[in-house]
Amino acid sequence: MPTTLIHSARIFDGTTLLTPSGSILLSTTPPSILSIHLDNPSPLPAADIIIDGTHHTVLPGLIDGHVHCHKGLPELGQAIKFGVTTVCDMYSEVENVEGVKRALGTWDGGEGGGRNDVADFRSACLPATVEGGWPEPVIRETVVDGDVADKWIARWPKLKTAEDAESYVKQNISRGANYIKLMHESGSIMAYTGPLPTPSIPLQASVIASAHAHNLITLAHALSLKDTLAVLEAGTDGLAHCFCDEEPTKELVDAYKKHDSFLVPTLIVVATLTGEEKDSSDAFVNGHMAKKHLGEEEKSCFCGRMMMGKKECKVEYAYRTVKLLKENGLDIVAGTDTATGLKGTAFGLSLHQELSLYVERCGFSPIEALRSATSVSARRFRMSDRGVLKEGLRADVLLVKGDPTVSIKDSINVEGVWRGGERLGGDV
Repeated sequence: MPTTLIHSARIFDGTTLLTPSGSILLSTTPPSILSIHLDNPSPLPAADIIIDGTHHTVLPGLIDGHVHCHKGLPELGQAIKFGVTTVCDMYSEVENVEGVKRALGTWDGGEGGGRNDVADFRSACLPATVEGGWPEPVIRETVVDGDVADKWIARWPKLKTAEDAESYVKQNISRGANYIKLMHESGSIMAYTGPLPTPSIPLQASVIASAHAHNLITLAHALSLKDTLAVLEAGTDGLAHCFCDEEPTKELVDAYKKHDSFLVPTLIVVATLTGEEKDSSDAFVNGHMAKKHLGEEEKSCFCGRMMMGKKECKVEYAYRTVKLLKENGLDIVAGTDTATGLKGTAFGLSLHQELSLYVERCGFSPIEALRSATSVSARRFRMSDRGVLKEGLRADVLLVKGDPTVSIKDSINVEGVWRGGERLGGDV
């Protein structure tokens, strides 16, 4: 049972700063947290590896609540280098979902035991689509090989009836889905796509009801206020984006409160749609972690912009929405919509930029931002074994230099990552 003790470190447990100088003991067998001390007992607890955490902070491994892992394990390997120990994939191909989960030991109900050198992976598998609807335009925009794009699109469900919805949910579960992704995109904010077909509200409600009957939550794509209100009316558990075409309204707050829905804002992707926040991206891509872990092509992609939104769209609407929802007690779950080749994003790095925008643009405290990527994410995605540092929970742990509970930009100063108690090797 190899064990690791980190002592003399600040400990943020996912909800609050437990202590300015304490210790935590991690194990690989079982892959859990054995003990947490609010001080540094003398003598220190016995451990195989002992790390002095002076001037550092221990916190739960970060959770990115919205990615697309079309390339699988290499993307998960990049994410974990930035301290992201779990990703929530919002659409990936069937074979990819199975392949990744088999490598991780989580396929067909498995509880792990596979690779710990990459981020853990949850997935929506295939989204609940209708003929000709979203995300076909963005897939054709970002997938270079048109034949591959045609193949992916051909196997999407083409839902029409409540019976279709139930069949889709059952099949998606058999393919490894941990939750269900809804698509409610009319194309009204898009500069180039034109109008897109969207599911009816009764059809969306049928998908949601089927998901709930199988004990799964739903998250919905919507990028306009009108589409957001429509899918909230259908009863979705969460929104996978924030809209960017109008000011938020009281009606919106009431709609979120009706079903206690949560928001994954993906502010960095809203900014890439509108062509904004270039200075923020430049600052992150020039940081030491990006220089260490991103290639030139990845850096160029991170600094790029999709520019797909109409000219009246602006990311400021999204900032005001996130701030308003938070002020009204609604949950914000950190997520980025990162995908290889999607301009404005990079696995791992994007989550740190997203958290900085919550603090710098949306009125979050650093601790509130950190909660959105740890305890709040775990609770809303029903991952009861992580997101919080507590004896008996998974030893998915991050060690950073500095104090991200005071300065959110310290979150990227990653000096150690443990998944299941096993430290990521190499030069983190």
